[in-house]
Amino acid sequence: MSDPSATREFLARLAVGRRDGDVFTGTCHPAWPGRAFGGQVLAKALCAAAATAPESAMQPVSVHAYFHAPVAAGREALYAVERVKDGRTFATRRVSVMQDDRLLVTVMVLLGEAGQGPDHQMPVPMVPSPDALTAEERLIPEVVLPRDADFEGLGYPADGRVDLRVIDEGRSAAGTRRPTWMRVTVELPEDPLTGAALLCYLSDITLGTTALEPHGGREATIDMQLGAVELSLWFINAAPTREWMLFDFASPAATRGRALAHGVIYDADGDALAVAVQNALMRHA
Repeated sequence: MSDPSATREFLARLAVGRRDGDVFTGTCHPAWPGRAFGGQVLAKALCAAAATAPESAMQPVSVHAYFHAPVAAGREALYAVERVKDGRTFATRRVSVMQDDRLLVTVMVLLGEAGQGPDHQMPVPMVPSPDALTAEERLIPEVVLPRDADFEGLGYPADGRVDLRVIDEGRSAAGTRRPTWMRVTVELPEDPLTGAALLCYLSDITLGTTALEPHGGREATIDMQLGAVELSLWFINAAPTREWMLFDFASPAATRGRALAHGVIYDADGDALAVAVQNALMRHA
């Protein structure tokens, strides 16, 4: 897993560059052809906000994204940070993601210092280990891009660099759960910001599709209009950027053209890392 060029390439997916003051820039690869990957947009917005944090031990606490319109993949976007509030233990930032002077995404970011208090969490579900499961051949289903598509020509990374293992045995009879093991296949720094940005990126690979499970999966819903309206994560513990993580997502309801999906992300020892929630369009085109 120690390939410096692969590490640089993956870190660039999460990073932004400073243009001027509190304005940053970044380019995202597609999720669907032409449309930027929402989890990557969220990760870059988090990194932009963190770059303006007070000089202290503040770490990511939560991110809440509101997608007003699609971000174009492969094109530079601006991440303009507004310093809403700097407190003694928390700092709040608003990030406006823009292209062609149009506001496309608004992201609220909360940073804070860790404190002392009671501990509790829901128990980690009992599932097979990742070593007992078969790796997914493709991160992008054939209903989105056929196997012979020009992935690199369309702007997708040459290598997904994500090991994905879906646990079929863990799904409920109604098909509303989609527990999945994930890890990246490159060496990444072990720090809270990189870990939180990684969770933003990885969570959007499976969270949205969880709501499709009761309706036949992506293949059966290809004629529907799909897309995130809101995506939020609350960070609980620092994510281990080099180890397996269990993403236990479920969809409590879908109605009136919208679908909710939520879940908990755990490390391999069963410690909760984050809670994720997505509100998405899921309506007939």
